[in-house]
Amino acid sequence: MKRRILGVAALLVSMGLSAIAQAQPAYPTKPIRMVVPYASGGGLDAIARLVSQAMSESLGQSLIVDNRAGGGGMIGAEHVARSAPDGYTLLMAGNPELVINPALSPAMRYNVTRDFIPIMLVAESPNILAAHPGVKGSLGDILSGRGVDGPVAVGTPGQGSAQHLALEIIKASTKSELVHVPYKGAGPAVADALGGQTKLVLAGSPPLMPLIRSGKLRALAVTQAHRSRLAPDIPTVEEASGVKGVDIYTTWYGLLAPAHTSPAIVDTLRKSIADVLARPDIRAKLAEMGTEVVALPGAQFGERMKTELKRHEETIKRFAIKAE
Repeated sequence: MKRRILGVAALLVSMGLSAIAQAQPAYPTKPIRMVVPYASGGGLDAIARLVSQAMSESLGQSLIVDNRAGGGGMIGAEHVARSAPDGYTLLMAGNPELVINPALSPAMRYNVTRDFIPIMLVAESPNILAAHPGVKGSLGDILSGRGVDGPVAVGTPGQGSAQHLALEIIKASTKSELVHVPYKGAGPAVADALGGQTKLVLAGSPPLMPLIRSGKLRALAVTQAHRSRLAPDIPTVEEASGVKGVDIYTTWYGLLAPAHTSPAIVDTLRKSIADVLARPDIRAKLAEMGTEVVALPGAQFGERMKTELKRHEETIKRFAIKAE
């Protein structure tokens, strides 16, 4: 009798839980905010707006881009880290705020591996080392001192940027006379290379490729492990000079959720963005922006972040690089 009562009770509990699960509305039931930790108008913002619009169609709910600039991207990232893990606040971020700034600022108020769930590494953009047309020779020639007189000024988008870290490795590997000139962003760095104030510039492909195609700047190498599909004629740094260790110094963009977001919600979002990135029109538009689709799923994306964070920490410590 007692077993029968317990069995009936268990059945009722099971039925009750099933009814509750069935009563819960399917996610999403309201608009989703996609936080971009920079001001509108930049490359990351453009990618987020393209992806969010396409995901809105896929999910049947609006995805609203919410620009929260400041602190080198850390203010927006921290906001998402502190948000409710309900799937209605997401982060579209790049490697500066996820794996470079944390290495530069160990006391920052969020932990990348603890406070976020990686959903998808969306796209990647090569960084390009380019020269003013007046600078002759290959990258190997320049690094060995052939074709240039005296120290070579190299502009980057800023102190502690991915481009700065790559430059320090190139300098140390070749013992070349490269002088780092940090700017407040890629725009002024590229402008001074155009004007001849610096001989070289190391920046992302979106601002550089139109100038390289028009002959106003000359591409020397890309800082990644393989040639970019966007510019297959440009060799890698290793191909051009033999320097190894700069293969991770690209610019990439990924989608993340706050820690403790349910696996079901994360799976829904991952499927949605994977479907979006498989669309030929989306891939073509991203290519126009100077980025290649990666579509690396959450677990692999998370491992890549851990690997790059560790390597950036080692590079920053090795060269005693300080944040601005």
